[in-house]
Amino acid sequence: MRLSLPILFICLVTSASSAQWPGQVPPDDVPVYVPEAYDPDVAMPLLIFLHGYAPLTTAWYDILLPLQEVANSRGYIYSKPDGSQDGLGEFYWNATDACCDMWGNDPDHVGYLLALLDSIESNYNIDPRRIHLIGHSNGGFMCHRMACEVSERLASVVSISGAMWNDEESCQPADPVHVLQIHGTFDPVILWLGGYIGLTPYPGANTTAEFWAAHNGCSATATNGGSFDLDWLVFFDETTRWIYGQCTDSTAGSSELWEVFAGGHLPSFSDEGIQVIFDYLDAHVRPPGACVGDANGDHAVDVTDLLQVVGDWGGSDSSADVNADGVVDVSDLLIVVGNWGTCS
Repeated sequence: MRLSLPILFICLVTSASSAQWPGQVPPDDVPVYVPEAYDPDVAMPLLIFLHGYAPLTTAWYDILLPLQEVANSRGYIYSKPDGSQDGLGEFYWNATDACCDMWGNDPDHVGYLLALLDSIESNYNIDPRRIHLIGHSNGGFMCHRMACEVSERLASVVSISGAMWNDEESCQPADPVHVLQIHGTFDPVILWLGGYIGLTPYPGANTTAEFWAAHNGCSATATNGGSFDLDWLVFFDETTRWIYGQCTDSTAGSSELWEVFAGGHLPSFSDEGIQVIFDYLDAHVRPPGACVGDANGDHAVDVTDLLQVVGDWGGSDSSADVNADGVVDVSDLLIVVGNWGTCS
């Protein structure tokens, strides 16, 4: 039987996609959950959740750490991709040397998550200054790896019971980034003080937070930012917020450690705890970068800037003179056209 050219093309594309992401849902097919009030003309924040090392299914995170409904109610577009499955059928992320590519398959999960991000941005109006990752355990390790390798794409990462590379030379972030480490002092799986997974070491919660403080130009010691009830099983305001202040540019990067006293590996998040996490996300965004061609100052280069250049043509005292050469002319028009789109 002969295949028609369109069917053959579809088969080739599907085969290539499957080969690129073996055993994983292609990025374009990962579910995306959108607030009811989503307006395609309004840029919205994005939150991607990364599960921990999970047996057989990741669905139990919908019960243990239910973020989707709160994310949508707070105006976030939300996605929760699955990692690869190893030889035991466990879902995992290839984060650091300690966790959790136990079978040595070395999947490119950084590339996969970037492809997912690109896919979501191509289908929804995402604010590039408000892209956040939150992960638990192995997913928390993966959050740190993403901050290490693609800090320029992220506003913040929130690692719950995870850790970064033990060898700090393995983490070379290009930009400052906001990092929050949440960790229970009684965590029996990923120890507060650090430890080993097999023969490979991982750092403790303090060391992890101190690395990000140093990278972001913050103070070497943290100050007490107050306590609140994050884990409802502990029965008191057990979580202390440690803040590394005096950062070089606190709008671009920061470091915090939330110490969950007597907390275990997966805190039983209270309603207050989840809301405080979203308060953190709301407060930590990437600073606006240079927006060349933005004549009206709305942090986007679009038809309104084009019309302003045309309307002020020949003028010398106008924001439409985007190259500041003293006259609004064809050079300004070309700059606007060449920088079209939302600024990051």
